[in-house]
Amino acid sequence: MSHGFPPDSVSETVSKIAEILKRRNETISVSEAACGGLLSAYLVSVPGASNWFHGGTLVYSLKSRLKLSGWLEEDIMNYTGPSEKVALRLARNLRIELGSTYVISETGIAGPISEDQKTVFANEDIGTVYLGISTPQGEKTRIHKTKSGDRASNMQEFAQYGLEFFLEELIRIDKESAGNGDNEEGKDGQRKKKRSDD
Repeated sequence: MSHGFPPDSVSETVSKIAEILKRRNETISVSEAACGGLLSAYLVSVPGASNWFHGGTLVYSLKSRLKLSGWLEEDIMNYTGPSEKVALRLARNLRIELGSTYVISETGIAGPISEDQKTVFANEDIGTVYLGISTPQGEKTRIHKTKSGDRASNMQEFAQYGLEFFLEELIRIDKESAGNGDNEEGKDGQRKKKRSDD
């Protein structure tokens, strides 16, 4: 890629994701918060991404989640900060809305924490991200801590780690499907039985 974007390590990960998704005729969408759009940017940096990338949402503020993520006022009032539960809910909702095979979501704290956020994030460390993946086979979550207080580097590491997490899960699903030998995944995320004479 030109001008150092995305970094070589990210480019390699995205290329592997693209290869598997294209081969399996599947799609992905993303729900972002702390990454600020980097997940989407990294994914669409690969030529031909329109064949497998459905789109995404950047729900940076809680208010945006009312419009874009199916949240209610009650959810905003009861919000206690980023969590695995929040990440999964974002992923689950977007998969329903966009109909993609997979969704990866993230919510975290890139830093710094402002005065009005200290009450909500009192027990959270800067550099913590919660990741969620929603698939036809189930859901997965993961927590990652960068141990850094630098906002920009945290955003980049959140996105890179999220893509690596997704690739790991995608490879696992691909191997399991190959082992079964009689199923293939469609763009709509539904299992389709291969004809015996294919």
